[in-house]
Amino acid sequence: MKKAIILLLCASMLGTVGCLEKKKPESKPKTIYYDENGNPVATPPAKDGETQPPVPTEPTTPPPTAPEGTFDVDVVRQNIYIKGQLIDLPKKLEDFPVGWTYTLYDRKEYNLEEGSGLAKMYYCGEEMGTVMLEDCYDGKEEESTAYSISTHEENSNIYGITPHVSTVDDVKAHIGEPDEEFNNERPFEHSFRYGISEGEDEKGVLRANMLSISFDEDGVVDLVSVYYSRK
Repeated sequence: MKKAIILLLCASMLGTVGCLEKKKPESKPKTIYYDENGNPVATPPAKDGETQPPVPTEPTTPPPTAPEGTFDVDVVRQNIYIKGQLIDLPKKLEDFPVGWTYTLYDRKEYNLEEGSGLAKMYYCGEEMGTVMLEDCYDGKEEESTAYSISTHEENSNIYGITPHVSTVDDVKAHIGEPDEEFNNERPFEHSFRYGISEGEDEKGVLRANMLSISFDEDGVVDLVSVYYSRK
């Protein structure tokens, strides 16, 4: 479990020098088209007089919530807002909405077993976060499933927990006391774990339904990661 968590945290340190900076991810680009209002669409913009493809919208049914002060992983995994885009886990790469693309990290370079993977996600070309993948096989990457996502962007949040904004007290008030807490002075580490982890399976997939939150030395959230792959 520890190896998988460290790998995800390194992959998620966007814009910093991290363990994944030694090699750029393998590119799996898609072409994104935009309508006259700048919204992403599934096909090239229609010519005059033709019908435009539908533009994706927010779900008509709001995601679920839990009572204040309680943790429910099924609620958390449906309340992931990355720079204003709502997604839920688990989700196949091919099922991400119009406008989402990804790049895969080289499996051999990062000692990932066949069947597991890592990818950076983008929306309209803007980097959104890092996901862990299961059922990820060469030539069939689109069929793989994202079971985790991590963010440290302050204009994103996982169930209302916002990097560089939320504090230790905010987190406890919102989802209660953690199931595990790690607090070391040197090297500095302060993190909460909520939920259940069974560790890695034979393919290196972390089987966990869990929320992980890391804090900086001032007690402010630095990184939020959610996992949903326990069967």
